[in-house]
Amino acid sequence: MDQAVFQTLTDTLSTDPNARMAAELRLKELQVNPDYPLSLTRLALAHECNISQRHSAAVLLKNFVDFQWSPKSPKFRGPEPPTEIKAVVRDLILTGLSDPTNRIRISCAYVVSKIAHLDWPDSWPNLLGVLVHYLKSGSADEVHGSMRVLAEFVSKDITHVQLPSIAPVLFPELLRILSSDQIYSHATRSRCASIFRNAVEMLYTIKEEHPEAVKAYLTPIFNQWNDAFLAILNERTTKVPEIEEAEWGLKTEILKCINLSVQGFPKLTASYILPVLSAVWQDLLHLRSRYLRENVGSSSDAAGHTFQDSDGETIGFEGLLFVQLDFIQTACRRRKITQAAFVGEDGKSGITRDLIWTALTFMQMTDEQAESWNADPNQFIADEEDDSYSFNLRIAAQDVLLVLADNYEDQTFHALSLGVSQEVATSLQERSTGKPNWWKSQESSLLAVGLMAGHLCEVIKSGGPSPVDVGALFDHIVLANLIAHDFPFLQGRSFVFASQFAPILPSNLASQYVSAAVEAILKAPSAVVKVSALKALNNFNRHLDKQYVAPYQRSIIQGVAPLIEITTEETLSLIFRTLMTTSKIDEKVTAEYESILGPLALETWTKYPSDHTMSADIMDFFDTLATNQYMNPALSARSMPMFINVISPDNPDRGMAASAVDLMRSLVQGSSSPLPAGYASQFLPSIMSLLLTTDDKEILQNGQELLRIAIQKDVHQVTEWRDAESGKTGLDLLIQFIAKLLDPSRTESAALFVGDLISKLIKKGGDRISPILPDLLKAVTLRLADAKLPSFIQPLVMVFAQLCINQHETAINFLSEININQRNGLDIVLTAWLSNHMDFQGLYNQKVSAVALTRIFTSNDPRVNAIQVKGDLILSESSRRMTRSRARIAPNQYTTTTVPVKIIKLLAADLKKIGEEEGDDFGDDDDDYDDDEEDDEDEDWEGDEQNGVQGKGGKASKENKASAFLSDILDTQVQGFFENDDGLDDEDEELDPDVLADPIYQMNMKDFLVKFFRSQLNSPAFVQYVQDLSDVQKHNLSSLLGN
Repeated sequence: MDQAVFQTLTDTLSTDPNARMAAELRLKELQVNPDYPLSLTRLALAHECNISQRHSAAVLLKNFVDFQWSPKSPKFRGPEPPTEIKAVVRDLILTGLSDPTNRIRISCAYVVSKIAHLDWPDSWPNLLGVLVHYLKSGSADEVHGSMRVLAEFVSKDITHVQLPSIAPVLFPELLRILSSDQIYSHATRSRCASIFRNAVEMLYTIKEEHPEAVKAYLTPIFNQWNDAFLAILNERTTKVPEIEEAEWGLKTEILKCINLSVQGFPKLTASYILPVLSAVWQDLLHLRSRYLRENVGSSSDAAGHTFQDSDGETIGFEGLLFVQLDFIQTACRRRKITQAAFVGEDGKSGITRDLIWTALTFMQMTDEQAESWNADPNQFIADEEDDSYSFNLRIAAQDVLLVLADNYEDQTFHALSLGVSQEVATSLQERSTGKPNWWKSQESSLLAVGLMAGHLCEVIKSGGPSPVDVGALFDHIVLANLIAHDFPFLQGRSFVFASQFAPILPSNLASQYVSAAVEAILKAPSAVVKVSALKALNNFNRHLDKQYVAPYQRSIIQGVAPLIEITTEETLSLIFRTLMTTSKIDEKVTAEYESILGPLALETWTKYPSDHTMSADIMDFFDTLATNQYMNPALSARSMPMFINVISPDNPDRGMAASAVDLMRSLVQGSSSPLPAGYASQFLPSIMSLLLTTDDKEILQNGQELLRIAIQKDVHQVTEWRDAESGKTGLDLLIQFIAKLLDPSRTESAALFVGDLISKLIKKGGDRISPILPDLLKAVTLRLADAKLPSFIQPLVMVFAQLCINQHETAINFLSEININQRNGLDIVLTAWLSNHMDFQGLYNQKVSAVALTRIFTSNDPRVNAIQVKGDLILSESSRRMTRSRARIAPNQYTTTTVPVKIIKLLAADLKKIGEEEGDDFGDDDDDYDDDEEDDEDEDWEGDEQNGVQGKGGKASKENKASAFLSDILDTQVQGFFENDDGLDDEDEELDPDVLADPIYQMNMKDFLVKFFRSQLNSPAFVQYVQDLSDVQKHNLSSLLGN
């Protein structure tokens, strides 16, 4: 058998394609022979064979293990070899771990790992002992081979169950090898750190379920490992390139382990944060000059230098820089430990100044990036967007700057000012001496200051001194760079920078910068500059007064719209966002270009029907056009026939049909009220036919929204329209559609908006729906009986909440007479309502629910008072440290209480929440359950927003624990403009006119609820109900009412 396999394997390496094909077919025949895996193993270990033959045998053996070794394999197809053959193969392949040929040793290690995954520990109990023996043997080859196996072994096969037998044996040997720098290679020692990291990660994932495992197996050895790590991090070879490069890989693995440990076990690592920070900081300073020389300032072959270690893995110092900057961020957040290191005991020293200077270097564009982005502007957009999926050292350095600003705001801005001044001065000097890359430090400086634009704008607008001299940057750098055509990245960055500070631009400069951006889009030869100008215009459109942008609206549309024909997806998204913000400047001007913008939107929509990212931008743009009162009639005439054709039964693309229904919704939303004569009859035949026959969730959801808006606009047209084929009216078909959605056999997710549709039909339908209203309400009650999704329950409950506000007695009487599966309708509705009230979304819905509950409470109806609903959480000894897995095994239990008591609790909670949002202090606000005790290990951490700016250049806030005021949310003149991407539009979607007209919408809920509770204080029933509250709840209610 061995000879047959050997000859066949040799033939598979033949240069003759016919011989090779015949050999491959012969191999398939041999695979069913029981001795086949044994022959492959012997060939892989046969030193007399050449390396290619041996390696091919090992690869085939690996494939055999995947497909034939054991039914446990997800790829198993059989036949399985005999047990005795398996045993021989396992014993033989282990000897390959000491093979002197690196390639064979690694291949054998991979096969051992594959078999171990299937056979250990049941069928291969001695495996670990053999591997540890190899570690102790002292042979470099045996250590290397066993380490390769253990790396896979620990990450995939060892659990907390095996840990007691493995940790005491394995970890000491790994630590010994890690510390033996004169015996073992850096690659082997790196593998030790990697294996230990995998073990730490496993312990981290189980620490809540098995905290004893951490104390037993990690805590006793943690200091020894960290001492070894620290000693290696403090080593720095500078005169032997091979050793220096090997050190990068070892340090990278060590820092990966430390970063994980610091995040997972803060207390265990607390004493090591500062020593590690010192070592990392010294390395960063050392590597800065090399990075600047090889990656930023040179186009030589040394740029981005990497090498392969003995295992064939790529190592480069950029990988080390990544984990070092990651650790810097982690250490910065541990303010109680590291504050003195970052800003000194006096708050004025520390490493922050030099760290900012170093971060500015790492933010500089590399030659490789410049070349790539010049060749592909779409990649430039993808890499430079704030929500980019890309990650590089430039982005990592920005993250460091933001974390520093979050934690040490004053010191960071002072250091940034000094660093930028230094970099600008250096760049000007380099420019004067003819150095070609002088512009890179200016570009990175503008990038860094732009990240902080939100905070700086607020400071400047408030009249305070700016911590960074933005004015000097504009006067001496930005203005001149707008015409730096030979340096497109610097020119583009200057456009974006100017737009980030749009809210504070003087009037004379605002128009100048807008004009320059328009000019760049029209005439700039560089695609990078055009893209940057698009970003800038998007910001200018949103954050400058219209008077500065309006004169250029036509030019922007004329210049930007044609770019769609010559661009690809990343740029296309930016173009649409720019056109969208431009279209809002003056709707009359935008309407002049319907013949350009309408076809542009529709053609692009048909081109990207299944691209969710692109489709979202197109939908937003179409929404903007459709809501333009001057454009809507022409846009409707152009697009409605197209959409009707798309939703026809002949089109199998249901995704595109769902999108078409959504775009139809936009057209109806933007149309006049009442709708133009005959408008509804254009789309109702097709849309109702589609909705009554499809089961597509997205189509059904979009259809519910379309019909709700159509009813809002013109209920008469919708309900009085008559279908030519069936003879049914629009109202008949609406009720048929609603009945379909309320069918308990249908999924709740497909009918999320049916409650809103019903509420709108009831409100607008008037006498038209009176005859069918009882059946409609009964159907809603029936669906609520077994509804599960809160998002589905809320709109159904709102149907009754609206009725209860003005007709609570009628609603109570009606529900009391319904019986569904032995349950009273009143019980069904109130149980669903009160169980979900605290989770209701939307300010208006929350108000309606609260007001309606006061009506139900004050009715004092005995039928209501007799209903029992879910009360408070029953606390057990373990409730305060309940994990997800424990919750699944032993779900929370609750008391039962009456409806009036539950209503008091819910409304008191509402009032307390409102007070907290307004900054009221109600004293002890602890409930009966404190879920903040989940993990006291977090006590050393400081929140990112405690003392500084939020996000990239975000708004400074020292009141991060309080919820935002509505005025803060609406006042977006500054917030959001500073980001390099264009973000979402600041304007909220148009609110339902009925909502705006409802006095409840404008109601001050705090005053309303206080007045309600005080009106009940002298009610004997209320006094009795309050006795059922817990002591904490009574105390809170008393504090809320000021008694």
